[in-house]
Amino acid sequence: MPLYKQDPNNTKRQIPDVSPGGTARYSHATCPTNEIVSKRPSHININTTGQYAFLYETTASTGANVSNTELSNFVTGSSVQSANAGGIRLDINPIAWRRIDAADAVGDVTFVYVRVS
Repeated sequence: MPLYKQDPNNTKRQIPDVSPGGTARYSHATCPTNEIVSKRPSHININTTGQYAFLYETTASTGANVSNTELSNFVTGSSVQSANAGGIRLDINPIAWRRIDAADAVGDVTFVYVRVS
């Protein structure tokens, strides 16, 4: 989404685009539910000690559950060892996540979206 738009009164000038645009206009973060297809993030943070797997490709639509047949397509990508280490940033761009060593919860993984102007 552009930061400027054509001035309706002067074709040689641009003005700031202040139209509402939701979170697409700003950097933001979300904590998606496990095994739900999300928009591809700029990077992720692991917030809880555990072992995780990530999905990078699917035929499912954004917001849909990952099908049982696609669970084998998750790639093990992280093992956070210290509960006191805080969040761990991973510069990866998965579309879904799941915890493979225990029960998972919303907030275990944060998807971070960095606005690029």
